[in-house]
Amino acid sequence: MVYLVYLPFSGYTKMYYDALDYWFISIYFHHEGSISLLNYHNSLRGYVLPLALFPFRILQFYTNVPPLVFGRVLGAVSAALGFGWLAPALWQLVRGRPDMLPWPRRLAFAAFGFALWRDYFNFTLSDFPALWVLGLGLLVLYRFEGLGWMLAAGACLAAAYNIRPSYLIAAPFFLGVQLLIPYGSWRPRLAATATLVLGVALVLAPQWAINRHQFGQNTPMVLSYIKALETNNLYREKMKWGLLHQKLETTLDRSYPDQMMVFRDAAGEQLIREENITWFDSYADYFRLVLRHPLLFSKMYAQRLFNGLDIQYPTPYIRQIYVPTWGLAWLNYTAWFGAILVILRARFRRWPLRQWLVLATLLVPCLPMLPMSMECRFLLPLHLLLYATLCFGWPSEWRPGGIGHRQLLSVAAAYGVFIGLCFYASAAAQATLEFGARSLW
Repeated sequence: MVYLVYLPFSGYTKMYYDALDYWFISIYFHHEGSISLLNYHNSLRGYVLPLALFPFRILQFYTNVPPLVFGRVLGAVSAALGFGWLAPALWQLVRGRPDMLPWPRRLAFAAFGFALWRDYFNFTLSDFPALWVLGLGLLVLYRFEGLGWMLAAGACLAAAYNIRPSYLIAAPFFLGVQLLIPYGSWRPRLAATATLVLGVALVLAPQWAINRHQFGQNTPMVLSYIKALETNNLYREKMKWGLLHQKLETTLDRSYPDQMMVFRDAAGEQLIREENITWFDSYADYFRLVLRHPLLFSKMYAQRLFNGLDIQYPTPYIRQIYVPTWGLAWLNYTAWFGAILVILRARFRRWPLRQWLVLATLLVPCLPMLPMSMECRFLLPLHLLLYATLCFGWPSEWRPGGIGHRQLLSVAAAYGVFIGLCFYASAAAQATLEFGARSLW
């Protein structure tokens, strides 16, 4: 209800860019009076999310309701399910605690999600749906028994990959979670694994058929193919951009000369000049470059990680660039600091391997994002884990009245230094904005 009330007043009047593209291509399943999966002919994006949007696209056509209305309703449902149910359930799963989380903690987590990501739920983007589907697959895998549930878990894994191909890296860890389920003998284990693979195949088989029919490619993978790209591969193209940009945002602000807010990386630009890089013909070319410059790339990846976590706007499409954003940044840095305090107290050695694999399944999709032009939404799993760690993991005994003055002073001093360093690093990044540095204040 909070999102349904808020989103109509969030300042947007229509879909934009990627969100509009997802909405537009959902009609591809309909062609010349017929509806078929084989009609889908987009080589860049998988079919699962457009197919999920297809019924709403038809309804929009016949009712003439603006697409943004459908985006907001779907976004409100997504936020409610994700922040209100799925994420707390996944936390209980990772921590191995069946007891229900208290409502104040759940509300605090949902409040962080609203404060920092609220305007994303206007738009039909892939980031939240992919993470929710992957998390749902883990929840099904971990909590329910039976081959039917195993089939559903495999389907969720494949759907998450099809929606966001970077989630493919999570597949081995997801399978590891399944293999560690206790079985009485090898036969039920084999049957469950085979059923999981069948669930994956059922979702990827249509993609395979589409690729063969439309593009002559005999593969179930998302092609991520654009003819206009020099590399014919979106990810390799973005690896080149990742050297040039330490961060990327999208703006609707017409006072800015471009729709892309590029935060330039001087070191990356110099490397491209020195190495005479035009594009990467293969991933091996990129990794050889990393091995030749390990210190430089370590610094670049650290910058990308910080910038990917450094939320300045609660939206994927920025309406005004040069406005104060220090308040949102401060809230975000405070969440990091609180999560770090909880992590430093955690006793990880007590975690069984299966819980580590669940955590890895959710987090490893962030790794392929570090070489790219970084956007905050690319590290969404890590963002939500930090909020969950703070809200769900904060020890109930940590109250100011129960902590000594020296400890409080130490924590306060550490907090001040941490916040100061974060603002310093963020200001340094914001100063590299291509068409005019911006201030957080």
